[in-house]
Amino acid sequence: MLFPNIPTKTLGGNVFWETLDYKKGWKLQRNIFSKHYRILDPKQMRQAWGYNESEIGESDK
Repeated sequence: MLFPNIPTKTLGGNVFWETLDYKKGWKLQRNIFSKHYRILDPKQMRQAWGYNESEIGESDK
């Protein structure tokens, strides 16, 4: 991965993101253009991202 997984505030992904899973406020989303994935916490902070869904799902969150 070229960039680190740094928690970052987001707008929640209402425009360019498809929500694939939602549990207890956490979202797994995929970008409709680049096809990369991210995980948002209940406060809409990006906690992980990457191009391989299984790799970001193994996060220590």
